[in-house]
Amino acid sequence: MGQSQFMHSTFLRYAVSYRGDGKRDIWHRREDVFASIANYLSQSGWRAEETWGRPVRLRPGFDPALVGPGIKKSLAAWAKLGVRRSDGGNLPARPIEASILRPGGSEGPAVLVYDNYRVLLKWNSSNYFASAVGLLADSLEERKLN
Repeated sequence: MGQSQFMHSTFLRYAVSYRGDGKRDIWHRREDVFASIANYLSQSGWRAEETWGRPVRLRPGFDPALVGPGIKKSLAAWAKLGVRRSDGGNLPARPIEASILRPGGSEGPAVLVYDNYRVLLKWNSSNYFASAVGLLADSLEERKLN
């Protein structure tokens, strides 16, 4: 339903009126669309202090058996396995568990995903969707900083 593509039950539970007038309009009022999405993500476990994930480089010969949502390791453990930021830099030194995914298939780009990525999958269970939302958010944030 609406621009946020909510199911009916999701609309009833999470849609909000940004203006506070009680009229939740996710079809015509952008502020209601974004406020409702933010409410949904917040109520679904989104952690504001954490990102969704990041594109990464895998070392040549990286074991494909380590790719998948069910395999979670600490950032330090991934670093020991040769996982690097997409620019070649070190992964953050934070106590976060993550998984490696390749939404485009075994030869596609790799992403290191955190729990916020899993929250995005609650909204839409497509890895393409969740990766696209994360990458778009990163792009918007980068533009805001420049």
